[in-house]
Formats: sequence, C-alpha cells, structure tokens
Amino acid sequence: MKYIRAKANFFRYADEKLVVTASWIIRCMKESDIFVNPTPTIKEIEEAYADYHQKVVESVGGSRLVKAQKRESKKKLSDLLQKLVFYVNVVSDGDLAKLYNSGFPVLAGKRRGQVPDIPDSPFLTDGRRSGEVVFGFRSVGRDMLYDYCFATEVDDNNMPIWGEEQTTSRSFKAYQDGFKPGEYIYFRVRARNKHGCSPWTATVMFMVR
Repeated sequence: MKYIRAKANFFRYADEKLVVTASWIIRCMKESDIFVNPTPTIKEIEEAYADYHQKVVESVGGSRLVKAQKRESKKKLSDLLQKLVFYVNVVSDGDLAKLYNSGFPVLAGKRRGQVPDIPDSPFLTDGRRSGEVVFGFRSVGRDMLYDYCFATEVDDNNMPIWGEEQTTSRSFKAYQDGFKPGEYIYFRVRARNKHGCSPWTATVMFMVR
C-alpha cells in the first residue's frame, strides 16, 4: 500500500489524547458508508471506550488499584483499535480518501509537489506559570507554514468549538496563555505549503494547571 495506518502506539498515547482520538474514530466509523462490517464491531469499541473513559475520570487522585484498572482498560481499548486498524487498511487498500474517512491517523510516504503530510506528535504541557501552556509538534519538512488553533468549549456532540486560526513557521515549542486553571483545552495543527494544506492533526486535550 502507498499509504498505511500508523500501527501500535495507541497504548502509548497520553490519556487525554486517546480519549479524544478514540471518540473521533468511533464517530467517523459509525457515520462511514465504506467501513460497514468492521472487525471488531463498533459496539465492542464503544463499550471498551466507555469503560476506559470512566476509569480515566476515576483515576484522577485515585488509588494505585484504580490506576492499575485504568491501565488494563486502556490496553483493552488499544488492542481493539489495533485490530480495527487492520480491517481499515484491508478495506482501504491504500486509498487516502478512504483512510481519512475512518478517523484514524494516516502514515503516508514522502511525496513531491503535493500538499504536506500531517504534522506528527502534537502536544500540550504545563507552561511557566498558571494559565499558560506549552504547545508544539514535529516538522514535516522545509519551507512549511503551520496553522494551529485552540478551543476551550465543546458543542452538543462533544466536538471542540475552535477559535481563531494562527500561523507559524516554527515546529518547536511555543507558549500560549490566557487560559483558566482547571479547564480543559483543545489543540490541533496542520501543515501548509504552496500546494495546499494537510488535514488537521488529531485533537490534543489538556487540563490547564
């Protein structure tokens, strides 16, 4: 295949990232008219996701036992998503449009004269003071611009309500302030060159300190 899904790695995701990524995958798969007979079933994925999400909430300030249970639940969800990746790759057979339709992040080969790949490893972490965060991502090549935006609210479907897009030519860490301590914020980024824009990255969720 020219394009393939990123394999493994789901268990390595931070809890906040996996919660958002898995939710998006479930939504895309349920709405897709391409992946009509997924293995495992979406019901299995939803049940594993609900259990994991609940344990993520319970593990905040929880005991070692609760955190161990969250880890087991995370592994179960990650394993199911990994099996689903195989199904998606088989059905897609390298078709990029079909791959994106699934909601999974896409691992693509290098291309010339085309829109850039999706930036890798977007992150949020604590800033230098309360209400500030550090954000960043991995570069996808030279002569590239990056559009990024934040959200502090979600709509009725739990999808982020994105704020104004900003643009940078840097891929290393930068700072953004003005957030409220204790609130969850969302971040995404895409690459842009003279040929067009990449799709947005999977949304990163983070609780501001």
